[in-house]
Amino acid sequence: MFQNYFKLAYRSLLANKLVSGINIIGLSIAIGCCIVVYLFLKNYYTLDDFHKNADRIFMVEYKVDRNGADEVWGRSPMPLGPALADNFPQVERAVRTELTGVKVYSGERVYDELLYFADPGFFDMFTFPLAQGSPAGMDEPDGVILSHEAAQKFFPEEEAMGKAITVSFEGKIKKALTVKGVAFPFPGNTGLRFDLLMGFAAGEPLGLTEPDNWAAMTRATFVQLQPGADPAAFEKSMSPFIAQHNAANPDLHIKSFVLDNLKSPNPGAYSVINRPTEAAHPLVYVIFGGVALVLFALSCFNYINISLGNSAKRLKEIGVRKVVGGRKRQLVIQFMSENLLLCCIALLLGVAFTQAVLVPYFNSVMVQKISFSLTENAGIWAFLLGLLAFTGVASGAYPALYISSFQTVSIFRGRSSFTNKSKLTRSFLCLQFVVAFGAVIGGVLFYSLAGEWKKQSWGYQPEGTLVVRLDEAEQYELLKNAALQNPDIQYIAAATNHVGESRMLTKIYIGGQEKEVVRFEVGEGYFEALGLKLSQGRFFDPARKAEDGLSVVVNQQFLKENNWETPAGHQLRSRGKTYDIVGVVDDFKIAPTGMLKPTVFYLSEEASTAFLAIRYAPGTGGKVESYMKNAWGKLDAGTPFNFFHQNLVFDNFFQEFNTVSTLFGYIAGLALLISCMGLFGLASQNYAARLKESGIRKVLGASAREIILQANRGFLTLLLIASVVATAICFGGFQVMAKMAADFIGDVRPGVLPYLLANGLVFFVAAVAVSWQSWRLAGVMPGETLRSE
Repeated sequence: MFQNYFKLAYRSLLANKLVSGINIIGLSIAIGCCIVVYLFLKNYYTLDDFHKNADRIFMVEYKVDRNGADEVWGRSPMPLGPALADNFPQVERAVRTELTGVKVYSGERVYDELLYFADPGFFDMFTFPLAQGSPAGMDEPDGVILSHEAAQKFFPEEEAMGKAITVSFEGKIKKALTVKGVAFPFPGNTGLRFDLLMGFAAGEPLGLTEPDNWAAMTRATFVQLQPGADPAAFEKSMSPFIAQHNAANPDLHIKSFVLDNLKSPNPGAYSVINRPTEAAHPLVYVIFGGVALVLFALSCFNYINISLGNSAKRLKEIGVRKVVGGRKRQLVIQFMSENLLLCCIALLLGVAFTQAVLVPYFNSVMVQKISFSLTENAGIWAFLLGLLAFTGVASGAYPALYISSFQTVSIFRGRSSFTNKSKLTRSFLCLQFVVAFGAVIGGVLFYSLAGEWKKQSWGYQPEGTLVVRLDEAEQYELLKNAALQNPDIQYIAAATNHVGESRMLTKIYIGGQEKEVVRFEVGEGYFEALGLKLSQGRFFDPARKAEDGLSVVVNQQFLKENNWETPAGHQLRSRGKTYDIVGVVDDFKIAPTGMLKPTVFYLSEEASTAFLAIRYAPGTGGKVESYMKNAWGKLDAGTPFNFFHQNLVFDNFFQEFNTVSTLFGYIAGLALLISCMGLFGLASQNYAARLKESGIRKVLGASAREIILQANRGFLTLLLIASVVATAICFGGFQVMAKMAADFIGDVRPGVLPYLLANGLVFFVAAVAVSWQSWRLAGVMPGETLRSE
């Protein structure tokens, strides 16, 4: 019996090639996107649970009181790990990690990387097997272990094991390291990862770790508890160490320590500040799940619309089958069989589309990688079967139940009909295009953000400044002496961190109240070299160096947030010292999005210099660049000249943002494609239903324009309604999102142009979808269509 059902289903698909093709393509695209979202969310939900002992590994975090509210931080006092291992038998091992920014020189290339320091036992606690070498290599002072990705990056055509790389630590010390191990590729669900790894003790001579300083904080402290140990009881037993830290660091009063499991993070773990490993954020599930749901819903709407629109052709078939004894249940099974066969074909195409296109593209734009294997991932089979069943029911149940419910007498009397003008079909089509309009508007808004950010004022003139990244602080004086001999160079200054390239968030205290600000450490002449504008007071002065050691310069936003008109007479405390505010600069662009943050400039120490900023005369940028490159070659011929022009400082951000924008653009394009395929299918049915009507109208003198307008008036009305609804939703949604993400996107508010462009694009594509059938309808010959009348 079922064999007959599928034979009939197969014949029905062949008899309706256009309708079947539209449904299969739409469903295959949606299924492919659902598979990718499933693979990504599966990885995301199981972050770090591949570690053998993940259920017994805990991060030690701390809780502080911030203006009456609890705030949890992922860092911890540096001596805490060894103290816990020494004093508590339930601690099997403790491992601390710290990280620092480094420049890696390999051949002619320079790479900006993060280097981790970790205690012995790192590879015993975490399941990061080595493809080459031994974990003992990280205990050597000059040994380093690389990730698989880093090894391929630094040594693309040769074995990395035993090779040497040169590493510059924060522009202070340059050191030659030997590769003592290379890890296997990390799993896709790795939240805790490293590219370069050294022993924790190696950071002490570099001034990057202070193992015995209770005031110093480390990136993370991990403890692995003994089997059966009670985490809650152990959490309470750590309280004696709170007083030890608070006594050493009175500016940071820890309220309590918190344990956070690696495999099963605490509720709200994603909100922990400086958490050493990523935690799943619920918004990610909403965004990616929403994308899959939208595309899937559009495909199902397509199937329902076209099936209902096509039902008029099958009314007599239904009537005849009921007359000869066919039951409603049999008709439902028949229609569902047709849908199931169609869904099976769509599933196969969707799997091929996922493997060939979607997975490679996703991995090219996302940090977390996914892999699609039907042999290595048993769960994917259950997901695919569930998806097939859900797709079959969601897309086919309503048409099957509705069409099979027609009464035999009504069918043969001509009282039962169902065309594309029905209220239900129009509602589904309108909903489809609300989603399509929304997706395209969102994509265009995303693209427009980058344009708006680029148009924002920098607050200074970025053209005319060359910035050199230094490997060692001692290079500053040598390059400065060379630069002073060039008449095209107007200002030269040192900096520990540089506007647009690196910034640091830090805590300050004003009248006992804690505030978070952006901290820059710069030398005399830095403001002039960058072109920052003074609005009040003064800049740092070489003649007042001793005084300026306890002075700071702030921006206008700093005054605004503290409700000050002038900085005169005001002070702030930072890192145990009190500073006078001696100057105010105009607000300037510290981030590519133009967001404003209270900013404080401190006088830097020469030993920490990492950047050399040079202001040159207009039109001399190329000459100055060549001059400084030659000076660098004389100073250090073994490493490449690492520099950039200030007006290009945000280019990397915009390249990455454009990549993400392209991803959203593809999603919007797929949504529009699926919707317009459905519109094309309905337009084809509309053409068949209106042949005789168009012939009569032509006989009565109607023009081609009038026939086209009459045939598509219903579609146009639905598109206009969908446009208004989607535009209103997107406009309101963007305003809400902009307020929630103000710290990231700044005060950017795109005008009406993105909305007009998005609506114009959808209307144009929709017009293309119906144009062919419309022109065919307008060109119909009355003699041929009315011959039988």
